[in-house]
Amino acid sequence: MADELDTGNSAGELFENITQAAQFTLNENALLRNMVTVYNMQGTPGLTASVPVWPKVTGLSALSAGADLANTDISATAVDITAAEFGAMSTIQDIVVESSPIAVAQDAGRVLGDAVAQAMDEVVVDLFGSFTTDVGPGASGEMTIDHILKAAATLRNNSVPMTGLVAVLHPLAAYNLKKGLLNAGGNFGASPDLANAAARQYFVGTVAGIDIFESASIDVDTDGDAISAVFHPAAIGMVMKRDLRIATQRDESIRGFEVVSSAAFGAGILDAAKGVKITSDATL
Repeated sequence: MADELDTGNSAGELFENITQAAQFTLNENALLRNMVTVYNMQGTPGLTASVPVWPKVTGLSALSAGADLANTDISATAVDITAAEFGAMSTIQDIVVESSPIAVAQDAGRVLGDAVAQAMDEVVVDLFGSFTTDVGPGASGEMTIDHILKAAATLRNNSVPMTGLVAVLHPLAAYNLKKGLLNAGGNFGASPDLANAAARQYFVGTVAGIDIFESASIDVDTDGDAISAVFHPAAIGMVMKRDLRIATQRDESIRGFEVVSSAAFGAGILDAAKGVKITSDATL
């Protein structure tokens, strides 16, 4: 069943405008896939990627002269991540494009591209609850800078590299944190080095080497609490089976086109020790 959008035009230029707008919107609004490890499955058979995760070798000691080393088992374990197809369809009618003063094709492309970007973010943030360590105040507790510092200390204690660490917080959970930072005189404007519009728009600041972002894709439970997270890109993997695809089909009985946007992807936890969750209140 289509989600009917009463807009429309005819083939060539319309299709190009929709595609360009959708791809641009996806690239600019898909925040989370820029923060995880992405595996390209395009052109390969199957929907499941088996990602090898290598153990950390510890406990080395000084060797005596001529000592024979014992073998150390560094067999990798496999994490299976399965891609699924996500898509949306809208009906674009000729008469509305022919009479509309707005750029209907571009607007339709932006809506469809944003839908796929939202789905990509959601498959990542839905994994936050899988991190075993929780450094938050817990249900109904207000998030503060202390919880970000606890996250940094916990990950450093796990020997997680500090380069690339990010915090992704629900906006309502981040409210008290930002208020405290601003009251303390912090300057938390967007960094000019951030890669895309989503990063610039949702960037809060950097604390203890952690870049902090907001995402409304994080769910709030029935008690008004949310699970945010601080993690290294190696904590979460995303498989891309097919990037954004836009297709149109003429439907003459409605004097318009069906426009379908779709992509195939999935995400999974690679190493739970490289991320922590922050459970906190997410209400104002």
